[in-house]
Amino acid sequence: MGEVRLLTGMAVLHYDNLCIDPNQRRVYVNGRVIKMTTMEFNILYYLASHPGWTFTREQLYQYAMPDDFAAGPESVTSRICKIRKKLNINAIQTVYGYGYRFEKYN
Repeated sequence: MGEVRLLTGMAVLHYDNLCIDPNQRRVYVNGRVIKMTTMEFNILYYLASHPGWTFTREQLYQYAMPDDFAAGPESVTSRICKIRKKLNINAIQTVYGYGYRFEKYN
């Protein structure tokens, strides 16, 4: 079985009505818990912990996916889509031809 990256001991992130708690591995929007898969959480936390930085799908895949997950970097696109739908906020921007970035919106 592959290694799953644990994000414990890292900073809780707050952006307006969004809270990302890596210690409890929970995401809150307006105080409501949003259920996320491990990969969705890892992608969101990585992007949100580097606001304004742009990452390629390959970089996000390498950071967020367990070692035994063989779908490839193109799977990041579907994860980003699911995260956007679950959060219903415009924080994750597509940088066409390159990748994705988290924009502060507070």
